Amino acid sequence: MENYFNQFDDKVSEMVTYASQKSPAFAARLRSAGLKTRDFANVADLSKLPVLRKDDVSQLQRENPPFGGLLMVDPGTLRRVYQSPGPINEPEPDVEDYWRWKPALEALGVQRGDVVFNALSYHLTPGGAMIDAAARAIGAVVIPGGVGNLGNQLEAIVQFSADTYLGTPSYLKALLDKAQELGFNVPLRRAFVSAEPLPPSLRELLESHGLSVRQGYGTAETGNLGYECEAVDGWHVPGDALVQVCDPENGESVDPGVIGEVIVTLFNPYYALIRFGTGDLSSWMIEPCACGRSTPRLAGWQGRIGDGIKVRGMFLHPRQITALMARYPEIERYQFVVTRHDHADFLRCRVVITPGMSDPTIMLERAIPNNLKFKATIELVQDIADGAPVLLDERDWSR
Repeated sequence: MENYFNQFDDKVSEMVTYASQKSPAFAARLRSAGLKTRDFANVADLSKLPVLRKDDVSQLQRENPPFGGLLMVDPGTLRRVYQSPGPINEPEPDVEDYWRWKPALEALGVQRGDVVFNALSYHLTPGGAMIDAAARAIGAVVIPGGVGNLGNQLEAIVQFSADTYLGTPSYLKALLDKAQELGFNVPLRRAFVSAEPLPPSLRELLESHGLSVRQGYGTAETGNLGYECEAVDGWHVPGDALVQVCDPENGESVDPGVIGEVIVTLFNPYYALIRFGTGDLSSWMIEPCACGRSTPRLAGWQGRIGDGIKVRGMFLHPRQITALMARYPEIERYQFVVTRHDHADFLRCRVVITPGMSDPTIMLERAIPNNLKFKATIELVQDIADGAPVLLDERDWSR
């Protein structure tokens, strides 16, 4: 662990100095904390800097669109731009494998000439493009499936003899279920899954189809933050980004085995993500990995802090719900509930309407997908308790 952190000591000083010159938002962040660039000589000094959270990025972008003063290059030089739920805008510089997922796919066994089916979304969010870029950096052939018609996707998988699946584990299950229903003999041999938890029962089900299943961990802002090797024993963190596990209260690094928030610092000249809080909880594993890799490992996903919840691989925030429902004065109270059945997420919108007002079901069935990007079942109820959370997660990931 010590060697891992020490390798970034010089990079911390260089990155803080560079970002203070190129990113107005980061320079303002230093001033607000009463810090100078000379205060950062090594990784340990980063604890002086308050954590930058997703809500902070969203607020910066509202005040100074589109990138909140964090972008350190001319916007005209970017390859693509994205908008993830939140909303949060993300830039993609014109760099090969910018999100650094290539090592994760190589650990899975993807090689030049392999055909991969990419089921992550290519629509506005960066998920599809980031894993596409990693496959292309290896030299694999990509079927840009996204999320769509399962039957058509299966035809493409079979016709092009795709051997690798890239996407969420729940969508892979849906594909395999559809293949059984339609009688397809699917040639997939391995799968790289991400964007949502992989409970043991779902991994076992997927592997029962003869697939080698590996999990990756990252965010839309930071890209690759960890991946499984052939030992399937924790997530190896990448060697080109500083991953820390910190106390959510004081921001200090915690000892191995202690659960804390995953905090990330990127060392690139494009986007100033320094001490970025993912909101995800994990802990360090200190036992050597049987695969022989020397990089430290995270012990998997161990919960979240904050109020955002991932549904079907994308974040849903209470503030998004509140902003939408404020448009409907006929609704007295509301609550969105996330459940899981047969390894698929479901969203339910519970509403209490003012007596004498018309049923808002049809209106909400249109408004929720248009504004929140999720479909939801509308449920009229008599009451919702005082103090009930706007967004309630009832899923159990332990099985």
